[in-house]
Amino acid sequence: MYKPSSFGKTDVGKKRDHNEDSFLASDELSLYIVADGMGGHAAGEVASAKAIEVVQTVFEKRKETIKRYAAESSEKNRRQILSLSEEAVQVACNVIYKMGNDQKGKKGMGTTFSMLLITGTGAFIAHVGDSRVYLIREGQVHQLTVDHSLINEQLRRGVITKEEAKKAKYKNVITRAVGIQEQVRVDTLHLDVLPFDRFLLCSDGLHGYLRQGDIERLLDAGPIDQFPERCIDLANERGGKDNITAVFVDIPGDEKGAAIELRQRMETMRNAPLFKYLSYRELVNLMNLTWIRSASDGETIIEEGVPGDELYLLVTGGAQVLKGDQEIAKLPQGSHFGEMALFDNAPRSATIKSIGTSRLLVVGRKQFYNFIRKDTAAGIKLLWSFLQILTLRLRTTDERLKEAQEELCYQEVEPDWILPED
Repeated sequence: MYKPSSFGKTDVGKKRDHNEDSFLASDELSLYIVADGMGGHAAGEVASAKAIEVVQTVFEKRKETIKRYAAESSEKNRRQILSLSEEAVQVACNVIYKMGNDQKGKKGMGTTFSMLLITGTGAFIAHVGDSRVYLIREGQVHQLTVDHSLINEQLRRGVITKEEAKKAKYKNVITRAVGIQEQVRVDTLHLDVLPFDRFLLCSDGLHGYLRQGDIERLLDAGPIDQFPERCIDLANERGGKDNITAVFVDIPGDEKGAAIELRQRMETMRNAPLFKYLSYRELVNLMNLTWIRSASDGETIIEEGVPGDELYLLVTGGAQVLKGDQEIAKLPQGSHFGEMALFDNAPRSATIKSIGTSRLLVVGRKQFYNFIRKDTAAGIKLLWSFLQILTLRLRTTDERLKEAQEELCYQEVEPDWILPED
């Protein structure tokens, strides 16, 4: 179980006359939120503050649900935390919507909302709008949320390029917000926390100015408790056109066996050709649908001629590929096999046995289909990778067949320089 420490700060910026951002950094609840309000006549700060207040109250009332996951990180308990996170945001959305309708001058007020909850060894994110949550892991920065903005939607659909997006007029138009309507679609995400992980939650007043390498540089520039202040200084130096909020969450270090295996699992997925186009957030989502299988030396993982519905990735150990009784290949750690079973019910084309004791990450067909249905962009990336792998294998097989045919033809043709027998 991790007990994070946090540091947060907000600033009005250099262009605005009041601050509509709000934040929460509660180490007691291990709950962290950034909300960027919108609406005239001071309605924005009302919406952002009320969203945080409501969500914090919901989590305080449901502490037992959070404790259950901390005690047992089962799939059932994980789903309950994700449902609770979405429920809390929906309650806030409804409250703010009613306030906007009931109070003069506040109709149409709303807020972005980016939340991080740490419990046990898990992190849970709920997100609406264009504030962001970043993960800083092993020196690399990963954006864990997707901006619900007009610009990002146009980029995703290929309507505009990244260069055109920099000059676009409607950069601040968001497509989702808490409180604009009675309900809102909430993005949720779970990931397992590793020792020394760090998180940054921020409003667009900061991330709009961030360039590649800025977060890493600012982390190294001084004490971590002053990191939010350094972020705000950078945004103000580059224009400060909006309110600026940064909440930094630091996870303590304690490298245990479970953390080591989690690191191995994540690296195995990141290095697999099948998943090379997935973002870190998409990999995290997919890994939540996998499970671990152990195999002893010589144990059959896949049997030739028997249908299957699982893809395997070798986290540790190796594997032997057999056609009948003949070995045709050896697979090293990090390899993946059985991916055809995700797409059809055909019998397996070869037998695969474990070399030594191995641990395998398993993806089932049902879980795979659920993943690509929920995230079509990630599904397209996976299908494209699969097509490339299949094409490469077909080309390799074709080349081998040509070589075998040429060798056979050479053996069958009797050279004309051999003298006939007496």
